[in-house]
Amino acid sequence: MYQKKKNNLIKHFVNFRAFFSLSKVNLQRSLTYVSLLNSGMILFLLLSKLQEYGISIHITKWFFPLFLGSLMVMATIGYLDYKLGFHTEESRVSSERNPYFTEIISRLDKIEKKLANSKRKKRK
Repeated sequence: MYQKKKNNLIKHFVNFRAFFSLSKVNLQRSLTYVSLLNSGMILFLLLSKLQEYGISIHITKWFFPLFLGSLMVMATIGYLDYKLGFHTEESRVSSERNPYFTEIISRLDKIEKKLANSKRKKRK
């Protein structure tokens, strides 16, 4: 009886973990869009503060061109990040910490050793 409850609890935990992990991935993807909205709100607040200090800026006229310009600057920074190799290095470091990839690499190492051993045996 106790073992059945324990197995049932483990099964529920595994299902919850899978659901939670999938939700985290979906949330991470949506955060990029939230950050775009957040940068728009910050720009709006900056323009409204400039109006309070006496600088004549028509928010309705300048908001979208400035917002699109700031998006272009961010995209350019992202492009440079990729071209200068920062993205590649970050992915490499992230993959080294991924248990799934470390398992794949260790299996590939074992396969390579077996192939090397079989080639040595054939030569002899």
